[in-house]
Amino acid sequence: MKLVLIILPLLVVKITFAQSHSKYPVKDAIAISGLISKWQDYWNRHEMDSMGTLLCDDVDFVNVAGQWLKGKNEAVEVHKKRHQVVFKNSVWKTDSVHVKYVEPHLAILHIGWGISGDVDPDGKTRRPRHGIFTWIVIKRSEKWFVLAVHNVNIRETGAYMNP
Repeated sequence: MKLVLIILPLLVVKITFAQSHSKYPVKDAIAISGLISKWQDYWNRHEMDSMGTLLCDDVDFVNVAGQWLKGKNEAVEVHKKRHQVVFKNSVWKTDSVHVKYVEPHLAILHIGWGISGDVDPDGKTRRPRHGIFTWIVIKRSEKWFVLAVHNVNIRETGAYMNP
C-alpha cells in the first residue's frame, strides 16, 4: 500500500519542476509527492491525526475561509471538527502539482484540488469546487514536512470581475 501511495501520484498527477532534475535528488521528489498523496488519502479517510503527521509543529495554515491556524495542534483540531460535519462525506482529489525548489531543503508547491460531498454548517450540500493550495515544504532530519499553507477557492472570474 505504501508503494502505491508513492508511485501512483507520480503516474496520475503531472508534476512539473521549476529547476533541473539533476540539481535535486529523485528521492526528494518522491518524498514530496508522497506528502501530497498522503494528504489526499488522509482527507478521504477523514484521519486528521494522520494528516497532522505531515505538518511541522510550527505550521502556519490559512484555510479557504481565511482562518489562520497557528501550529499543528490547532490545524488538526480545527480539521477534526470540520470533518465531523462539513467534510464528513467529502472527497478530495488532487488535480495538479507544481514544485519549485528554493533550496535543497525548501520548496514551494502549488497544488490544484477538487472537492465534492461537503456541506454547509447547516447541512446544505455544496456544489463541487476547485482551489489551489500553496504549500511551503521543508526537509528536516531527512524528512519533508509542510511548514506553511495557504488555501483558496477558484471562483468563476466573470461572476466577480468586469472585463
